[in-house]
Amino acid sequence: MARTATSSVFDAVIGQDDAVAKLRALATSPAHAYLLVGPSGCGKEAAARAFAAVRLQGDEDAGGRTADLVMRSIHVDVHELEREGASIDVEQAREEIVKLADRTAVEGSTRVIIVHEFHLLADVARSALLKTIEEPDGRTIIVMLADEVPDNFATISSRSVRVNFGPVSDELVAATLVAEGAAAGVADEVARVAAGDFDRARVLVGDPKLSERMRLFAAIPPRLDGSLSTAVDLVAEIMTTIEEALEPYKANQQAEIETLEVRAKLLGERGSGRRALTDRHKRELRRFRTDELRSGLRALSMVYRDAMSGLAASAAPHEVIGYADAVSAIRRASNSLSRNVNERLLLEDLLMSLPSVRS
Repeated sequence: MARTATSSVFDAVIGQDDAVAKLRALATSPAHAYLLVGPSGCGKEAAARAFAAVRLQGDEDAGGRTADLVMRSIHVDVHELEREGASIDVEQAREEIVKLADRTAVEGSTRVIIVHEFHLLADVARSALLKTIEEPDGRTIIVMLADEVPDNFATISSRSVRVNFGPVSDELVAATLVAEGAAAGVADEVARVAAGDFDRARVLVGDPKLSERMRLFAAIPPRLDGSLSTAVDLVAEIMTTIEEALEPYKANQQAEIETLEVRAKLLGERGSGRRALTDRHKRELRRFRTDELRSGLRALSMVYRDAMSGLAASAAPHEVIGYADAVSAIRRASNSLSRNVNERLLLEDLLMSLPSVRS
């Protein structure tokens, strides 16, 4: 008996109507390589899983077993590649894309490989991957997710079907949170911090210490004096606060594990996917930790922007330049977080270099 669909897997993708429409049109496409491009947190991850679910299940019904497993990143025939280092190196590309693409699917005729942060693919890894993109075996679909497409990715890009995702506005994030039951004031604050990332926004909306963390970063500039000891003490406060901020994420993850265990017990499923879920949770914590630091750095940057805009016309040029340089230094530090840097040292070096701002 056919299922009656009650919801679509694409319902998880908010504010990306054009991209979803294109993915729906591609549901029966013979293409094997897809490039989903858009800013971090725009929804392309959920869209990739939804597209994979449709290709494997044959319809959009979010209530189907296949769709449920794919959307929770635990389906045996959908592999999600997350970089292990500063980039996706050639060894990881060969093991998790090239070799995997040659294997037969376990449950059906199709296997899907979702590659996160494809824009961080190492140069030598592109050469190893190109043949797989150019000469598919017909059984594997590769969905590559990228924040942007660098010029040196032109060859791979030309052999892929590209789907563009636009940035998600703070207003849409806030409106969605309000529709889901959040207070308007809380939703507005969370939207500013989440920077368009709905998954993160939904965790932050239940975090009562969000305002406290943002105030901590905003209060740093008046405390700076250029000394190492002050920078070390401030970074220690930041790192303690960040660890506390991870608790809501850990609670959500524990709930996911408990749900998985109950499902496995009731349905007697073999290979319930606990290991895959645990691995995903580890990656999520790393990402959420980076997101927290970036949010804090954004709040820190706003202090210098406001200070710069508040300077009188007669302000000394070196003061204006100092604040502008501070904003640039914070931006560089935020960008560095995408690599495997020592976060504590990065922050200490940054705070030692920033000027004090009078409170």
